[in-house]
Amino acid sequence: MIERYLHNKITWLDVSNPSPEEIRTLVDECDVPIAFANNLTASTPKTEIFSKKGFMRMTLHFPIVKRTDINHPHQVTFLITPRHFITVRFEEIECIHRFSKEYEVLCMLHGKDKGSSVQLFTVLLGRFYDALYVKLDYIESKLKDIEEEIFKEHEAEMVYELSNVSRRLILFRQAIDAHEDALEKLPDALKDAFNKDQIESSEAILHHYKVVKRRLKALKSTLDNLRLTNDSLLETKQNSIMKVLTIISFITFPLMLFSSMFGMNTENTPILGNTLDFWIIVGIMVAVSVVFLIFFKYKKWL
Repeated sequence: MIERYLHNKITWLDVSNPSPEEIRTLVDECDVPIAFANNLTASTPKTEIFSKKGFMRMTLHFPIVKRTDINHPHQVTFLITPRHFITVRFEEIECIHRFSKEYEVLCMLHGKDKGSSVQLFTVLLGRFYDALYVKLDYIESKLKDIEEEIFKEHEAEMVYELSNVSRRLILFRQAIDAHEDALEKLPDALKDAFNKDQIESSEAILHHYKVVKRRLKALKSTLDNLRLTNDSLLETKQNSIMKVLTIISFITFPLMLFSSMFGMNTENTPILGNTLDFWIIVGIMVAVSVVFLIFFKYKKWL
């Protein structure tokens, strides 16, 4: 499906899940070189940027955080000509949907002189990185929830939650790490395509990217610290449980041994046969238990 937005002789074509016929329409309508139209009907894991005089193509992948019905990042291919700005995607992307609603307002604010296809590209790409920052806000809120649960003594349940957030951060990082090489080549690609110095626009986009990277690094550090804290608390709780079980075993074993000795089928077992033999044996066992408890308290094992 192709949606067209026209302002100041610049046409933005937003193409969703394109068919071969729609790609041919784009090639004819926008005079896109055939080499630039390759692999537009199916997603590819490759991040790339290349240009020639009058044209530039850039393919980027943006991570998904909240949605569970898609297990791969969003792919967006940007095609830029002097009079056309084309976005090619394969799923609904909220950032593009919001931008389309604001497009007319943005064009009026930028005025006639700045309403170029390159300007439209840089503004939309900046919005994508702003959206990534919002996604990291969501991950940060998940980490705060996990932190609260950890100190509510829910360490065991948080092992899975920490692993889930870790997986999201790993996929997030894998997706945006590939952007760096393309963004470093962006100023030269824009200059080759349009013979204009686009350093300012490129630096603004690179700044957005670096902010996201720094935030991602900070969240990864927070996750690692929470995991260490959770593991330490979980290990401490397990050690405490094992200590109690060990002490119980240490107390009950000699008592069981003592009681089994009086259960042996012998002719001259001491105490047995006495009028108070049961209470004597129970008293001895209780006394032994008390002695053990006092010893454990003295050693501060309890």
